Amino acid sequence: MRLDQPKVGNLLKCPYCGNESEFFEISDDVITTTHYIQNKDGSFTIENKNSQSLGDVKLFCGNCEEDLTSFHQRFSEMIF
Repeated sequence: MRLDQPKVGNLLKCPYCGNESEFFEISDDVITTTHYIQNKDGSFTIENKNSQSLGDVKLFCGNCEEDLTSFHQRFSEMIF
């Protein structure tokens, strides 16, 4: 007996190629702040890294690279 995967109602799927697993964001006007600690051997280790986007954030399909920005709010709400 085969067990089917449950249907997920809010699954994001690229309407162009059908991709439902890989996506990426591009942010405009980003400020990145990185805090480092210098080690005893003179090397550095990242202690904390923060970024703040001051511009637009766009969502793209990781497979066909089509612009999916219209889905960005839904995408953002599903990041845990």
